[in-house]
Amino acid sequence: MNFFSLIFDQGCLLCGHQDAFSEKYGLCCSCAFPLLFARKRGPLCSVCGRPLISEDGICMRCRSRDYSFDRNSYFWEYSDNAKAVVGFYKFKGYRRVGRFLALCLWRYLRHRYPDGVLLIPAPCSSGRLKKYGFNHITRICRMLKRDFGIPFADVLHRRRGVQLKKLNREQRKEEIRNKIYMNDRDASRMADLCNGKSVVFLDDIFTTGATASTCARVLRESGIKDVDIVTFALD
Repeated sequence: MNFFSLIFDQGCLLCGHQDAFSEKYGLCCSCAFPLLFARKRGPLCSVCGRPLISEDGICMRCRSRDYSFDRNSYFWEYSDNAKAVVGFYKFKGYRRVGRFLALCLWRYLRHRYPDGVLLIPAPCSSGRLKKYGFNHITRICRMLKRDFGIPFADVLHRRRGVQLKKLNREQRKEEIRNKIYMNDRDASRMADLCNGKSVVFLDDIFTTGATASTCARVLRESGIKDVDIVTFALD
């Protein structure tokens, strides 16, 4: 990382080079374009999106799990530059990088859901709000609405609990089971909010799928039939 870019908030956060793209999005063209135009090759699991090795259609992991969502789509593997970019935004709050992530989402959503989409941001824990001062996923949704007119509904909430990153899959599943909820008022207006749009739950990283599945279940209980997941990275 180039500290000149941090001081003056204009150079690329990955290499320090300054151009018009880095001034707006935090990454220069050379660093941003491989991420912006990333393409996954080979067969992918139709549920979680992981690359298939010898399986047919669905990976072995998903065959043994009962998810409440229909499918997960993601942009990158959670490593190298992609991991750094997500971290710049998630943990340091760099707004320029948030604009880049919003741009990536807009390019995907407009092709995948041409008839319209309603985004549901992942709920933020009180611990994260206290530490960082903002819900990074909701902020992305606000950028998408402001810049591209994509609607969102911040209807999911999360009760206090332990940090999921410290838990394995079974522990995550148990911890999150009763932590996610929607109040009655929001549940009663979900049909009007959707109004024929596809419902997409948005989160930053897909790890075990426990959070995404629980959130999708709560959305389904409000009357939503189909819920897709979109994440920036797959861990």
